[in-house]
Amino acid sequence: MTSVTGICRDVATAVWNRDARELERMARTAATDAMLRSPVASPHSRELYSALAPRYYRRRYQTDIEGPVAPDPFKRERVDPARVERFTRRVYPPWRNRRQLFGTVRSGDWDRRPHADAPTDGGPPRRLFVAGTIEDTLLFRSLDSHFNDGIPWAETKFVQEVLNYLAAGREHVWHDCESESDVYRRCRRLDAYYRTLSRDGCESQAERIDVAERERGFLDVLENEIIVDIGRDGELLLVSGKHRLCLSRLLELPTVPVAFLVRHGDWIATRRAVADGESVRDPAHPDLRDLLAAQSETSANEVVAA
Repeated sequence: MTSVTGICRDVATAVWNRDARELERMARTAATDAMLRSPVASPHSRELYSALAPRYYRRRYQTDIEGPVAPDPFKRERVDPARVERFTRRVYPPWRNRRQLFGTVRSGDWDRRPHADAPTDGGPPRRLFVAGTIEDTLLFRSLDSHFNDGIPWAETKFVQEVLNYLAAGREHVWHDCESESDVYRRCRRLDAYYRTLSRDGCESQAERIDVAERERGFLDVLENEIIVDIGRDGELLLVSGKHRLCLSRLLELPTVPVAFLVRHGDWIATRRAVADGESVRDPAHPDLRDLLAAQSETSANEVVAA
C-alpha cells in the first residue's frame, strides 16, 4: 500500500503542475481503494461503488465515437463462441493496455493482414497462441487433445513447448508460470474451470462475484472479460480470454459474454447506417443490438403517442 508521505508528495506534484487529470486519477484511485479494499470497506460500500462506478466511467471515459451511433464502450453481449474464429492482428500481444482502448476506432488493414505483419511488443511466444484460426492454434489443439481425447497434459504439444521455453530461460511464456510445477498447477486450474463451464456455462466476470464481495474496480473487472475487436465487416476478432473461449468452443456452449475493444472505421459506418434506418447484411450482429433496441423503443413510443 502506498505510504501517506508518498501520496502527499504525488498530490503536491500534481497541484504544482496544475495537472487536473492526474489529480482526478488519484482521487478516483483513493475512492476505489477506500470503498472496495480498505479496512473500512464493507458490503454496503462495495454495492455503492458498483452503482456509482459505471455512471462515472461512462461520463468521464474518452472514446473515438460520438453521437447516436456511439455504443456504450463498456457493454457486454452474449455471443456464440463459434462466431469468434480468429485472433485480432492489430498488434501482438493484443491484450496490452486494453483498459485504455475501449471505444477506440482504428482504420487501416489491421483486421485483414497476416499475423506476421502485425506490430509486436514482446509478449509470450506467438507460435503457442497464434495461427490462421483459433482452432489451428497449438493451444486449442492441445486443449482438444486433453479434454476430448483424454491425452495427459504432459503429452500435449502445448505443455511440452511451454516447458521447453522455460527450460531455455524464456520468461512470460504462459501467464505467470516460471517452473514445471507452475505449469502443471495451471493445468489443474484449467481442469477445474472446464468442469465449472460444463456445469454452469460461461458467466461474465461481473456475474461470477457478488457485488458485496467484489474487491476489483470497474475497469479491472471489465478488462478480464473475453474481449474482441470488430473488423470492417463485423468480424469478431479475439483480443483476450483465449482459454475461456477455447474451452467454451470445445464444450459447444451456446453463448459467452464478450466486451468490445477496438472497432474498424468501416464498421462504424455500418453502425451509422443502422442508426439511419438502412438495412445491413447482418442485422443480428451483437454490436448492433443496442441500435436496433433503441429503434424498437422509439417505434413503440411513437405508436403509443399516436
